[in-house]
Amino acid sequence: MKQFKNKVAVITGAASGIGKAIAERCCEEGMRVILADIEESALIQAEKELKLKGAPVISVVTDVSKQKDVEMLAKETIDTYGAVHLLFNNAGVGIIGSILQQTMNDYKWVMNVNLWGVIYGMYAFYPIMANQNEDCHIINTSSAAGVNPGLGVYGITKFGVTALSEMFALGLKTINSKVKVSVVFPGIVNTGIIECQRNRPEDLINAESALDPKLIEQSEQIFNFAKQLYSGPTAMSPKTVADIVFNGIQNETLFIFTDLASETGIKIRTEAMLNDMKILKDYIQKTGRPKGEFHSQLMDQGYKSANY
Repeated sequence: MKQFKNKVAVITGAASGIGKAIAERCCEEGMRVILADIEESALIQAEKELKLKGAPVISVVTDVSKQKDVEMLAKETIDTYGAVHLLFNNAGVGIIGSILQQTMNDYKWVMNVNLWGVIYGMYAFYPIMANQNEDCHIINTSSAAGVNPGLGVYGITKFGVTALSEMFALGLKTINSKVKVSVVFPGIVNTGIIECQRNRPEDLINAESALDPKLIEQSEQIFNFAKQLYSGPTAMSPKTVADIVFNGIQNETLFIFTDLASETGIKIRTEAMLNDMKILKDYIQKTGRPKGEFHSQLMDQGYKSANY
């Protein structure tokens, strides 16, 4: 998509951080905007700020972990503007601490928001976009932790968002769809995600009695360090991320990276996988079994024909 004026954009997690910066950029481009967020007061404030700049904006309180909320967001969008051209599945939450200590409640909360929220968004809005027969774009927010292992259940959900986006993009390409998909990999960005516990559902809060006091202390230390890191001078501004995202949309980029350091992690992970592949090759050579027994021509052809 090259032109944005008068197009319709929907942004989840729009009341703060990257989502708010994207909303501001959408308004600068002359778009009509739907702001969605679970925090009503912050959402109303963001709407007021953008309207003061003369932007056509409405806000819809949305809990992306609930399918009905996302479907209602899609309905509200069409009822208000009659179309949707850009969807930013951006809402996300995170958990502090090692995966070895994370609980089932941690998994449920983070997966419901970060992964299911994106899935609900894709399936609520894609059919609308497809029927419009216009240039449209879906942008899913993953993370640097969505290509390099780390950050526990948060990273697991972001790997899921990466895979979901990639498969949708490749599938749409096979049918020459006018709907494009991108996935964004932010690094360390100055957002409020570190303090997202304020939006955690009561039924998914960990009971203090079930947690080791030492682990609680460790988590507090990690939280304080992360808060300083994500609000410090080395953290990227959400506005810079928004500018990079729009550059990716204009270039129809599938993988939108915001931090060059991700390249190092990708190389190390890929090299580790290829090195471990040598174990299988050594086993085949050692046993003298035919190489063809371990090589699927069908899979090989599929990999080679993948149209990125």
